[in-house]
Amino acid sequence: MLRGCAGAVVRMLPWLVAMGCGNADHALSTSVWDLRLPDAEGKEVRLGDLRGEQGTLLLVLSPDCPMCMNYAGLLAEFPAQGEAVQAIGLFPTEFIPTDSVRAFARRYGIGMPLLMDTNCAVVNALNATVTPEAFLVDAEGRYVYRGAIDDWAVRAGRKKVKATKHYLQDALAAMRNGELPEQRAVQAVGCVLECE
Repeated sequence: MLRGCAGAVVRMLPWLVAMGCGNADHALSTSVWDLRLPDAEGKEVRLGDLRGEQGTLLLVLSPDCPMCMNYAGLLAEFPAQGEAVQAIGLFPTEFIPTDSVRAFARRYGIGMPLLMDTNCAVVNALNATVTPEAFLVDAEGRYVYRGAIDDWAVRAGRKKVKATKHYLQDALAAMRNGELPEQRAVQAVGCVLECE
């Protein structure tokens, strides 16, 4: 039993460090916001230029991940631009072709900005591990929430009939009210990232 617990702690260590062990002042580096990434149309965009007035929701996605496809309806609810909290889709790795990202967006009606993180610079800075994974940061870039969208996926290959906890929606509501969510981090379940 102790070995299993120790192993779990070791596996969670990078994730806990990335969250600052719950430290609300842990912020995404300024250098990350200065990165220029191509969007799904090939136009280069400075990540920081897309930040929302109140905060930014960075969603790590993959057009081929069944979990991302299952959450596509929710992803389509995020507006293209102009919201106080701006959603941005990040597609990591050089192995995701832009035409598949465009097809994914068209098929599911996703209007938020979609950026190609081909060298995984942003997802590595976020310490993302799976797709889909959500990172909500405030206007100063401090982490408000990171992790699962909700509790629908229990573990790889196992899902509930319906989600009962809506972590991301709760975090967005708390942020809009000038508060912090009750749960600041929930480990995401999904397709493993192909980043080094």
